[in-house]
Amino acid sequence: MKYHFDSKTFVETELHKSRIAIAGSDEDIDWETLKHKVTKLGNEFKKLDIPKGHPVIIYGHKEYLFPVAMLACMQTNIPYIPIDKIYPKERIQKIIATTGSQVIINCSEGELDIPFPISINSSLQATVHTAPDYTNKIYGEASDPLQYIMFTSGSTGEPKGVQINQSSVLTFINWALKDFGFSGDDVFMNQAPFTFDVSLCDVLNAFGNGGTLVLNATEVLKNQDAFIQRLMNYKCSVWTSTPSFAYLFLRHEKFNSQHLPALHSFLFMGEELPGRTIGTLKNSFKNTRVLNAYGPTEATIVTTFIELTEDLLKAYTSTPIGYPMPGSELLIDKTNPDEKTGELIIVGEHVSAGYFKNEELNQRKFFKHNEKKAFRTGDIAYYENGLLFYMGRNDDQIKMHGFRIELNEIANIICKHELVKDAVAVPLKRGNEVKKIIAFIITNDQTLSKDELKKQLFPFLEKQLPYYMIPGDSMLMDDFIYNSSHKIDKNKLIELYLKKELM
Repeated sequence: MKYHFDSKTFVETELHKSRIAIAGSDEDIDWETLKHKVTKLGNEFKKLDIPKGHPVIIYGHKEYLFPVAMLACMQTNIPYIPIDKIYPKERIQKIIATTGSQVIINCSEGELDIPFPISINSSLQATVHTAPDYTNKIYGEASDPLQYIMFTSGSTGEPKGVQINQSSVLTFINWALKDFGFSGDDVFMNQAPFTFDVSLCDVLNAFGNGGTLVLNATEVLKNQDAFIQRLMNYKCSVWTSTPSFAYLFLRHEKFNSQHLPALHSFLFMGEELPGRTIGTLKNSFKNTRVLNAYGPTEATIVTTFIELTEDLLKAYTSTPIGYPMPGSELLIDKTNPDEKTGELIIVGEHVSAGYFKNEELNQRKFFKHNEKKAFRTGDIAYYENGLLFYMGRNDDQIKMHGFRIELNEIANIICKHELVKDAVAVPLKRGNEVKKIIAFIITNDQTLSKDELKKQLFPFLEKQLPYYMIPGDSMLMDDFIYNSSHKIDKNKLIELYLKKELM
């Protein structure tokens, strides 16, 4: 059995219905059970009379019900907002207030200490606590329904919601089913949070091919032996992650084709793929494909793809991010025609409908090119022999462990603390790879020590930001260092930090 996204139906195949569809952190379900639960949840939506275009929140972590709920929303034209348990309560409340969502599907066993008019528990039982108000809370167009809103880091201190329509999801999955080389025999390793669209690549490919989706909770990932044993037990064949996640396992004695013989493909996305990672993987997994893909959340998961062969790696000093997906157009916007690099612009049906209720940013980032949707990525890139290569960012956005982070959001949140006068967040890099974020802080009390500030500031940040956005270290400053353009010299700040670390 598999799921046909175009017709929104489950399709019988030669594979048995008892084949595992989802191996969750809590339990496993087969394809027949998946079909039953998707249908049951869809019927609950109808009973509750949830309007098409009103977004429901899916809350949890790696429970089997999370992708079940996602698929049920896709089947019934109900947009969803994924929220992981790693999000602090204040951030969740901001998202709820912004969207006005009246319905939550709680995939976890625990109670969420946030009131909702309608809640659906892990047993798919709905409770109407108060009468829902859908007034002015229905979004998207009927001709191309809104599929999901994924909230990412925002430079103003508020998370911004990326809206993805049904046509964009179909454009991606139909391309992936044709060109990625996966099948119904595949077992997909899923580890990225569902709030990060890397995770959606596994979900769509597993359901579209009729394979098995193996979900891995954070507590399992922290135990390398337990994680690799789980891959062995389920005979995982496709590994999808950021390069930095795979890098954590390169020295593990069982991270090789001898212990993981079923693993035939590594699919990397979300950040730059270093050559050292490729080399080690190819030594440990002799006959395994290494695939590289690129794409921002605003362009529905990824928009380029390539298999990194030995000949290709020998031909170029940098790692290519691939060829554009069919039907898309990737432009290089150069400030000077004679330059090789420029800002990458993505054009195609898979481009987002825009940021949720953020017209000012939409005006700057989205436009029409030859009557097609286009998005200014902020990424610097260039073409060579038809291949795309990534060169970094033209703003203060970074990628760390695959998570997209606006440094200005961190600084803005830090500045909300009563002890802070001013702050700037700066990435500490090794090459183009971000190792950690350093917060440089000017306090209102010059007698305050770093340890005293940390005791008060970091509990405050933990309530405001996801764990991956909290700075790895901080440094107190009397004043910032400025360059000749009267801008904060972030390179000088990092130099100063490194000197103090060595003292």
